[in-house]
Amino acid sequence: MKKIFLCLFTLALGLVVSAQEKPLQISVKAGVTFPKITASKDAIAFDGGAIRESSVNTSFYIGATVDIPLGKNIAFQPGFSIVGKGTEASYFSNNTASGKINLLYFEIPANAVAYIPVGKQKIFFGVGPYLGIALSGTAKYQYVINDDVVKPDKQNIKFGPDKDFKRFDFGGNALVGFQFSNKLNIQGGVSASASKISNSRDVYLNAKNLVYSVGLGFTF
Repeated sequence: MKKIFLCLFTLALGLVVSAQEKPLQISVKAGVTFPKITASKDAIAFDGGAIRESSVNTSFYIGATVDIPLGKNIAFQPGFSIVGKGTEASYFSNNTASGKINLLYFEIPANAVAYIPVGKQKIFFGVGPYLGIALSGTAKYQYVINDDVVKPDKQNIKFGPDKDFKRFDFGGNALVGFQFSNKLNIQGGVSASASKISNSRDVYLNAKNLVYSVGLGFTF
C-alpha cells in the first residue's frame, strides 16, 4: 500500500511540476456523434421482438478538456463531455417494426495525447479510457401492420442495478485531429464500451456502446 501511495504521489508531483514549467491549455469542443449499440445475434428488443439489424443513430457531443504537459509534444488530457449515444434498429415481433434508442451520458475521458508540429499548425492523436454516467434514455418504436404505420410507441429507459441499462459505462477511446495556427481544430474519434451496458439477459443481450464522432474545438 505504501508503494502504491508513493507511486501516485510521485506521479501527481511530476504533473504539478510539469504544469508549472508549461502553461495548461484549456479547450472546448462540440460536434456530431454516430452511435450504435452492438448486441448478440439472439438479442431481443424491448417489446420482445427479435432484432434483425442494428445501425448508427445520429446525436451530438459537447465538452471541454485540459492539457497537462508531460513533455515537449506530449500531454495528459482529462476532460468531460455530454455525449449522445444509442442506436437505430429494425426487428420482428408479431409485426415488422423499426426503433430508435437515445441515450445521454456524462463522460469523463482521460487521454494521453501526442502532437506533431507542422509549421505553426499541429497534427494530434490520443488514446485512453473513459467513464460514462447515464443521464437519461428513451426508446421509440414504430410498427407496420399490413403496410400501415401504427402510432409510435415510446418509453423511458431506466438505469440502475435492477433496471434496463446500467448506470455506468466504462471503455476506451481514440482520437485524431488537426489544430490550425489560430487554435481552431477539427477532430474525429471513436469510443467503445469494455463491458455490457444492459442488465437484462434477454433485452439487448451483451449490449455495448460504439460511437464515432467528428467535431470542432478551440484551444485557449
